[in-house]
Amino acid sequence: MSGVYTLYGRPGSGSAVCEAILGLTGLPYELIEFGSWDQNAPPPALVAVSQMAQVPVLVLPDGTTMTESAAITLYLADLAPQADLAPALDSPLRAKYLRWMLYLATQTYPTFLRIYYPERYTAEPSCASAVKEAAVARCAFEWSVFAETLNEGPFMLGGAMSAVDLYAVMFASWDLDQQALFARHPNIQRLCQAVAGVPVLQKIWQRHGI
Repeated sequence: MSGVYTLYGRPGSGSAVCEAILGLTGLPYELIEFGSWDQNAPPPALVAVSQMAQVPVLVLPDGTTMTESAAITLYLADLAPQADLAPALDSPLRAKYLRWMLYLATQTYPTFLRIYYPERYTAEPSCASAVKEAAVARCAFEWSVFAETLNEGPFMLGGAMSAVDLYAVMFASWDLDQQALFARHPNIQRLCQAVAGVPVLQKIWQRHGI
């Protein structure tokens, strides 16, 4: 699809992986970035493209709006096969790729939301700390599952980087104790280092604190 893509994002949010994909594919895009906002008063420009007032939002050249970082990532990676960020439909690696993309999106992402916004997941304010504590423990378990399959890597699919690795590196940067994470799982540290060495990503990662 020709034309310019418009990505709505915020530093340190899930828009980082979408921006990384856009950078690696070479697709032309415009970035509209927001700072933090009051949950009760989201930016009108964001509400206009997202009923949930959440980022990332990707507006396609034909005006179609996409939300959800995993959906955007999967779509863009398939749209630009020349970037080699997703196995082809008939590749034997396709099943593994989809499994771990959805694992990170449906397991790990919600866990981090409970860590950073525990008050959203209980009707009793005094229980927020317990929600966070449980989420931190759950996060450690989810990383162990991921690391076991990652094995020596350096990437989840072996020697070639995919969108799965970009997603995982973003989440590793969100971990409350990244040093401890790397000590437990040196292969996750190697993965992060391998992705960090990609020149196109360096400025994007830096802006997002990755």
